[in-house]
Amino acid sequence: MADLQQAAIGGYVFGNEWQQEYERLSLMEAGWDPYSVHNLSTLGDMTGWRCLEVGAGGGSISRWLAAQAGPSGQVLATDLDVRLLERIPSPPNLEVRRHNIVTEEVEQGVYDLVHTRLVLEHLPERQAVLQR
Repeated sequence: MADLQQAAIGGYVFGNEWQQEYERLSLMEAGWDPYSVHNLSTLGDMTGWRCLEVGAGGGSISRWLAAQAGPSGQVLATDLDVRLLERIPSPPNLEVRRHNIVTEEVEQGVYDLVHTRLVLEHLPERQAVLQR
């Protein structure tokens, strides 16, 4: 119980400091990625796109987006804690940045795609975040 209470600090039950967070995120990616990739694929050719992924977790979708955007594109993968994103080598067109979507601004008008999955439901301020 103490581990769960400790992980809940910051309002998110499964913090990245949790010992099995990488395994948990890997299982989530295995379950959700096929649907996300299918939906994103309907957008057509993404070559050269600038993409932002908010709450990138383990980075599977960020790496997929980087492959789709190609060398002329750019992907920015953000998360509150980027240690899990930094564990896996990234392609040159993928930048990892620590970012808090609730308290920090996002560059406006520069992204062709902004993607988030399983993040907004954890934010009481989600409407304000979406307005920005």
